[in-house]
Amino acid sequence: MIRPVRYGRLATLAVTVLLAFSTLLGWVFYRQITVHPRFREEARRNLNFKRTFPARRGGIADSRGVMLATSVPVKTVCANPELVAPQRVLLARTLAPLLELPAAAVLKDLQPRLLHRQVNGSNVVITSRYAVLKHKVSLEQWQQITQRMATLDFGVDEKKLKPRARLLLRSIRSRGIFAQDDYLRQYPNGSLAAHVVGFVGSGETETDEGYVFEDHGLAGLELTFDDLLNGTHGWQTGEVNVPPSPGQTLVLTLDASVQYIVETELAKAAEEFKPNGVIGIVVRPRTGEILAMANWPTFDLNRPGSNPAAYRNRAVADMYEPGSTFKTVTIATALEAGVLTLDERVNCENGRWRYGGSDLTDSHPHQILTFAEVVEKSSNIGAAKAAVRIGAQRFYNSIRNFGFGAPTQIPLPNETPGLLRAPKDWSGISITRIPMGQEICASPLQMAMAVAAIANGGLWVRPRLVDHLEDGRGHVTSRYPIDPPRRVVSEATARELTRALKLVVSPEGTAPGARLDHYTVAGKTGTGQKSVNGTYHSGKYYSSFVGFFPADDPQVCILVAVDEPIKSAIVYTGGAVASPAFKAIGERVANYLRIEPDLPAETSPALPSPENPADLVANRSFVLNPPKGRPAATPRR
Repeated sequence: MIRPVRYGRLATLAVTVLLAFSTLLGWVFYRQITVHPRFREEARRNLNFKRTFPARRGGIADSRGVMLATSVPVKTVCANPELVAPQRVLLARTLAPLLELPAAAVLKDLQPRLLHRQVNGSNVVITSRYAVLKHKVSLEQWQQITQRMATLDFGVDEKKLKPRARLLLRSIRSRGIFAQDDYLRQYPNGSLAAHVVGFVGSGETETDEGYVFEDHGLAGLELTFDDLLNGTHGWQTGEVNVPPSPGQTLVLTLDASVQYIVETELAKAAEEFKPNGVIGIVVRPRTGEILAMANWPTFDLNRPGSNPAAYRNRAVADMYEPGSTFKTVTIATALEAGVLTLDERVNCENGRWRYGGSDLTDSHPHQILTFAEVVEKSSNIGAAKAAVRIGAQRFYNSIRNFGFGAPTQIPLPNETPGLLRAPKDWSGISITRIPMGQEICASPLQMAMAVAAIANGGLWVRPRLVDHLEDGRGHVTSRYPIDPPRRVVSEATARELTRALKLVVSPEGTAPGARLDHYTVAGKTGTGQKSVNGTYHSGKYYSSFVGFFPADDPQVCILVAVDEPIKSAIVYTGGAVASPAFKAIGERVANYLRIEPDLPAETSPALPSPENPADLVANRSFVLNPPKGRPAATPRR
């Protein structure tokens, strides 16, 4: 009896082992042969899946370190549609208000999608595990989402569920909704320097690292320096992880406090004269550094879509006939050519002079004036007679040398080269019209730099807007040096012309309103009639003033231009419209920069304490819309 029992147990054990081995062989056959392609594709997905990480976009700072543009951390909220599919309706209702999206849109993104992959020539269908619900979600919002997901009630007693079902719900809570790092472009000072800084737009881009949702510059410096600001995106595939490298920071020559001063004064001028636009530029003549470049109307960089009509940077993109401000170039060229002196007298024909079969008039009739008085009184006839002495070709060459007819190459998009025709294309009267700023078009920046050249002793310097670049650790990576200056007139000529430009702000000049209490100002008014369908319109004017101070040791050159002031039929000239804004800007800028007064103490009372830069750059986000009104009619000056 003992032996049969013993053999029976051995037989049972052998059968059990055989069945187990057969089962194992079947399982191995199933895994290796039947479903191997699917698992091989799964492994390939895990190894080849490439995830990109956006780099932090570099900032834009003013010369004193005030951030004009920066990028703050946010999240891109994502989901695993394959995992959350059983509860996608509940998740859509839960997440929609937190994401500030329609529930239907969230539900659509949570819908699993079938993706087709080719594996060894065979088409394999897999379910998507990645879907973006929303980009640029604040950290506060993401925290609310994670807290809500952690306590999400699925409406069932999870204790009564099978372990697998219970594990699924836990996985949905912990891994169904996840986030990736991202950045949101912010402009801490709202509309300050909006046309210089520019703004960005966001979208998905295919890069060497794969597809990435990133910011790209659409205007201003954000557009010009887009590649340097963007940095290098990071990526991860398999076990390889390459971190992103942040973009470089632009450090500008712009001073946020000076910019704020100019913008507030332009807004006051706009409120008073109801123009189409107002422009203000402040530059250091010796270095070409732009301290401020402002336009009205403006817009909030954090909400650029609120006023798209204000996007144009008029200071560099607009062409206008500069009017009598151009007489600075005319008289400077005549002095340099030696065809006249400031003390020489010229017959201004009692306000009407016929040349080339056409009459040229002055806004106020004059008989005999010195050429210094031609500048002071802004005589068109006196300037025209100076140009006739110069000759067309020599005059043209000087105008080109002053920077007209070519872009200044400031690093801003859409800069106009202006319009300057060669002498062969001039009419019989062009030699008398160009001297007073007609038949030639310039940008406000070109005009400002031309006068700055006079302030700089006859040396034209290319305008500078970017000083240097810094890496993420604040180390300077490259500098933008001052270009070698170009001599346009001699130092003696510049000094002599400055003597005449000082008279413009005297009580007998065209701009007494530009006179400063503590500084000697040299400058020139301009009141150009605007051309409509090829004909000068008596009711449309471009009024401007450009000047510098202290006149004999210039620290700043300021241009103010007002496009179509329409307050009344009387107030329209550069002296009446632009000069007061120049004065207001000049006084505040001189106070802020602590420029040493050059007037005697008895006529120059002690300066007040300087304006606090912290006060100037605070609370300055404003958006003004250009009002409409009727044009005004009046003579040219």
